[in-house]
Amino acid sequence: MNLALLGAMVALLSVNDGTASLAKNEPLALKSVTPNQTQVPRRGLLELTLDVGATYANPFDPEEIDVFALFTAPDGNTIRVNGFLNQIHARRLENDQEMIESAGAPVWMIRFSPGMEGKWTYGVHAKDRSGEVTAPEASFDVVASPNPGFIQVCTQNPNVFAYENGQPCFLVGENMCWSWKRGTYDFDDWLTALSAAGGNWIRIWMCSWNCGLEWTGSNFAGLGVYNLSNAWKLDAILDLAQEKNIAVMLCLGTYGEFTTGGYFNEGQWRLNPYNAVNGGPCEKPGDFWKNETARKLYQRRLRYLAARYGCRGNLHSWEFWNEAHATPAWVEEMANYLKGMGPFAGQPADPHGHLVSTTYGTDRVWKLAPIDFTQTHHYGTGNIPDSAPVIHEDALKHVEYGKPHLMAEFGIDYRMDDGKYDPAKKGVNLHNGLWASVMSGNAGSAMLWYWDGYVHPNNLYYHFAALRKFCDTVPWTAGAWETLNLDAPERAGGIVTWSDLLISPTCGWEKCTQTEFTISPDQGVGDAALPEFIFSPGKADLRTTPVFKVDYAHPGRFVVSVNTVSMNARLRFLLDDTLAGEVFLSAAPPADPNAKPEYETTEFKQEYGIHQAVFNKPYGIDVPAGAHRIMIEVTEGDWLSISNYVLTGYATDRFPRMNMYGLRHGGEAILWAQNAEHHWKNVMDNVSIAPIQGAVSAAHGLPDGTYAIQWWDTWKGGMFKSEEAECKDGALSLILPEVASDIAARICSK
Repeated sequence: MNLALLGAMVALLSVNDGTASLAKNEPLALKSVTPNQTQVPRRGLLELTLDVGATYANPFDPEEIDVFALFTAPDGNTIRVNGFLNQIHARRLENDQEMIESAGAPVWMIRFSPGMEGKWTYGVHAKDRSGEVTAPEASFDVVASPNPGFIQVCTQNPNVFAYENGQPCFLVGENMCWSWKRGTYDFDDWLTALSAAGGNWIRIWMCSWNCGLEWTGSNFAGLGVYNLSNAWKLDAILDLAQEKNIAVMLCLGTYGEFTTGGYFNEGQWRLNPYNAVNGGPCEKPGDFWKNETARKLYQRRLRYLAARYGCRGNLHSWEFWNEAHATPAWVEEMANYLKGMGPFAGQPADPHGHLVSTTYGTDRVWKLAPIDFTQTHHYGTGNIPDSAPVIHEDALKHVEYGKPHLMAEFGIDYRMDDGKYDPAKKGVNLHNGLWASVMSGNAGSAMLWYWDGYVHPNNLYYHFAALRKFCDTVPWTAGAWETLNLDAPERAGGIVTWSDLLISPTCGWEKCTQTEFTISPDQGVGDAALPEFIFSPGKADLRTTPVFKVDYAHPGRFVVSVNTVSMNARLRFLLDDTLAGEVFLSAAPPADPNAKPEYETTEFKQEYGIHQAVFNKPYGIDVPAGAHRIMIEVTEGDWLSISNYVLTGYATDRFPRMNMYGLRHGGEAILWAQNAEHHWKNVMDNVSIAPIQGAVSAAHGLPDGTYAIQWWDTWKGGMFKSEEAECKDGALSLILPEVASDIAARICSK
């Protein structure tokens, strides 16, 4: 994600009076319990305002003051809901900057959203070190409501989400992680625009500069004491999101809390209240995951968050971390704490049962029982011309976990927004990412990062609107949807011309599971994930030496476009097990200051003590006609990254360059057909993109019979052509309309 101007954001924090002393010294008493209503719609809000007398120094420490209610449902089950300290605030704009100020004294509250109709009873309890008091039992009635309920994993289709009543909750949206100096007023604009386009899904961060509860500095009171004005601000944002029917994944922290430096100088470990230099329990960042005191303090924060925000039906999920490498043991402990599993059995901090996830996850994390869905992030450095194949491959890789999957962040370049690569403001990368994610089996659209500087100012919401119209026609919860097997598209007639075959890597910073790839002139490598990084023996845990099985109709070249080199790398090409080419690439400045380096730019990475250089140059070997095996390897140095692989003169126009992704369920299918030349790089470079005409394919796995095929305009939304076709022997023949950019299809048996 782009954290540029982080310092400026922190400096622009709104007026915040949430650090005043909240200590109290009174005899323990529950003086009054005031409900907001006595007849509550199912999954509506019962809010109790309490007048509590007690003695405590820190109202956020349940060992000093513990306020809770026990709710008894009509069926006799009892649910404990924790109370929380709240303070009403008010907002205003002053010189286009949000100012948030208190509008009343702090009060204790309890929020509960009942899910069962009938008469409920409850008792409110308060404990301090002197003992415990209980208010007289009270009751309320829960009546029928059209509210669909909370969001959960769909039981019929475990790859998507649904509401409690079974209604699909297919997510279409973007990141909306923080606001600038206008604060919640920015969210007023963003949420209104996204909702008008049919968007129903965002992600918000809680961090030092946006809705964070505990940190160091003038706006905070340190570890374990929460900022009530920031807590109110988040309530205000969630209120508006709920009004606009937008679900929220709430991210509770980010990796910068444990790092120093960074590309955007986003490292904040020195300011982290868990850091021992600030009075915290951790001598170094890694201690956070293991230190008993740190874990207990984090659970205390989870308790407050669940008590305050857990009543919300539009709270999709808790996301522990953004891009922090939490240990599996830590993730499991905290997820169990929220859900009342494991050692916390029967005592959920979040009795409303919201979904739980994190990033980054590992295989061990994704297999944890209390982790409900998987997610990944993907960015290039301007080196990947199309996000669609990357998102598609990522989805296929994660389906094995049997849980919903999301591409929760993506963009052309992690260092800046997509606007640099989109001077015409067409949103091609956004568009391709949205449709590829949906058609590859994700539980929602891929979430672009640049909501504030790119999507909103360029009014690119129409991309969400077109996708929403299509997604609303799909019965996501009717049963499990599986990958649709599609033949590579082919033009009728003989081979006419040859062209270069370009394949983008989709396996990122990881050990690629596949090391041998067959490259065909029609499908390239299919759904296989080519490695982006080629590692030296020094990174044995990540290293592979990919082998490519090729068959050139006539002599050509095999070329890799080297993007970045870390330290140095000796790149070798082996043709049929014989060394055919070798090049040594160094990221260090030349010894002779007058010598021209081979790289474009280099940068010294202080945190690693080495240079990393951007080369952006092709290197390759000549390949004779016929079948061959080509291996590439880095034999010394650190690593290099590859923007793309090119086989010159390898493809023919008999097989148009097209990405086709789809899903099927029973007698229904959906698919997306993309002209693979229609990506942000060609659009930015004003490359003439020839429409693909006369392409045919076939979909496999559908029951035999007659099918209605609706072809959709993915840019405007809506059907532009309808036809019928027969499925015979499990193969449904498809005659594609012209594909200038991309089209979609809904296929249903008649």
